[in-house]
Amino acid sequence: MGNEAITVSEFNSLLNQTLSFAYPEVIVEGEVSSFKVNQGKWVFFDLKDEDSLVGCFITIYQLKTELEDGMLIRVKATPQLTKWGKFSLTVKEVELAGEGSVKRAFEMLKAKFEKEGLFEQDRKRQLPQYPQKIALITSNQAAAYNDFLAIINDRWAGLEIEHIQVQVQGPSAPLQIAEAVEYINELKDYDALVIIRGGGSAEDLQAFNTEEVVRAVYGSRVPTLVAIGHEDDVSLAELAADIRGATPTDAARRLVPDKLELLSKIKSDQLRNYSAVEGIMLKTRQHLSGFYHSLEVRINNLRFDSAELYARTTGAIQRALEQYSSQINLQKKLLYGLDPSAILSRGYSIVRLNGAVIKSAEEYKSGDELMIQLHQGQITIKDSKNEEKQQSRIEF
Repeated sequence: MGNEAITVSEFNSLLNQTLSFAYPEVIVEGEVSSFKVNQGKWVFFDLKDEDSLVGCFITIYQLKTELEDGMLIRVKATPQLTKWGKFSLTVKEVELAGEGSVKRAFEMLKAKFEKEGLFEQDRKRQLPQYPQKIALITSNQAAAYNDFLAIINDRWAGLEIEHIQVQVQGPSAPLQIAEAVEYINELKDYDALVIIRGGGSAEDLQAFNTEEVVRAVYGSRVPTLVAIGHEDDVSLAELAADIRGATPTDAARRLVPDKLELLSKIKSDQLRNYSAVEGIMLKTRQHLSGFYHSLEVRINNLRFDSAELYARTTGAIQRALEQYSSQINLQKKLLYGLDPSAILSRGYSIVRLNGAVIKSAEEYKSGDELMIQLHQGQITIKDSKNEEKQQSRIEF
């Protein structure tokens, strides 16, 4: 023991420096065991294979996928000896490895999001029928990118498309996609946000089944259209989107109408509208013709009724006048019969004394002057006491 001794802390520090120099970062694949979360912050698990295991540590905020014992994963980590003398891997990124692990993580995360209501249909929005400006999040190295643009230009040329370049697979893909969605939402002048990726294995599509991407799509204020993989591939990001495209080419067809189909429809609608207008005009003419005929019949009937009413009214008035004339003549005869002149014409006379009619002989006294009115003229008679004979005067 001739060498100088060092402390335990110095030894750990020296070993960590050596590890940091020799292995600043390692990627290790293995099966998860003894998975646990302490205080809702710290995640501990072992990574093992058939012969060995190594402890791992990561914060809950860095863990972007659901984990449980038995899953096969790959971790990007820094090897380190803790001050307690335990060797472990400080994990920076976790990637699912193997179809079984990917499927299990998918099911766990899907159940979580369904419980939170991220896939509810009643919250989904419709895309504009004729969008003018869209944001496209994908990799320009993928065939899906070129296919999408080709179909858009063929169906609806002139659409303004802003492309945001991102990785669509690998450990860094989820963060890039989520940040691209956030960037688009900060600008707020897009009609739609489109995320596409071509086909691949379950591991290749894993970025679109991560919590950060799904929550970014769900929280987008710009209506979202997501199409990942082939028609049979259904990602969680698609379930959270407003509209799902079966494939990137299907997404292009859903986003914009076909100008040729639209022109054909417009022409067809025009012909149908012209035909409908002609039908309406024909029915209107027929209706007006029937109306005019009915009106003419009613007017003629009114004319006939008016003439008949006039005749009946005139006849009634004539009969009434004749009746009134007859009554007047009768009244005239009655009045004529009561007329004193008429009575006098039949030989009667009226005797007056001092202008008053005498009705009784007792009213007369000898010597009174009487006036006798005849039918024609009158006679004045005076009986004088001094003369033996009466004096009389006749007036006509």
